[in-house]
Amino acid sequence: MARRNTRRQQSTGKPAWVWFVLGNFVGGFAVFVFLLNDLKIEQGKVAARAEKPAAREPAPAEAKPRFDFYKLLEENEVKVPEPKKQQARVKAGEEKSGDTAQRVEPKSDLVYILQAASFRDKAEADRLRAQLMLANLDVKVESATDTRGTWHRVLVGPYTNRSKMAAARSVLAEHRLMPLVLKRPAKG
Repeated sequence: MARRNTRRQQSTGKPAWVWFVLGNFVGGFAVFVFLLNDLKIEQGKVAARAEKPAAREPAPAEAKPRFDFYKLLEENEVKVPEPKKQQARVKAGEEKSGDTAQRVEPKSDLVYILQAASFRDKAEADRLRAQLMLANLDVKVESATDTRGTWHRVLVGPYTNRSKMAAARSVLAEHRLMPLVLKRPAKG
């Protein structure tokens, strides 16, 4: 094969960096001329202001500032009703004195149960149940059968309020478990 002797055609134009630098100089000069013209206009305005100080009326010495926001705030005032106070329920058999009254959670129709995990093998479910019992949680294993077979669910609870449930969830999170929250009707 024969090599082709191709030469690059040498361009007779100027390199790109020359055009870049030239453009920057022209642009800078245009900005300089514009700012110089603007500066002259500003100086003319300042000189005109300095010549007309007598045209202003002297301000009265006893003039007090006028504030309208006091009136505007009164017009836009919104009346907020007082919040309803929760009455403390007292356990049966105790007197109703303000110092000895203990708060009792209001009865709810639902209880919260946390499903920590579900396994096909009962031995794995019992192993997790033992670990969670050592973490001082109320744990039980519930078996359920469906079309896919028998599942052994590890359930924690029941809890009557959300704060106790949240505490149990944090314990489960320490064991690297992401529980499901189940709401069930309260028994009895």
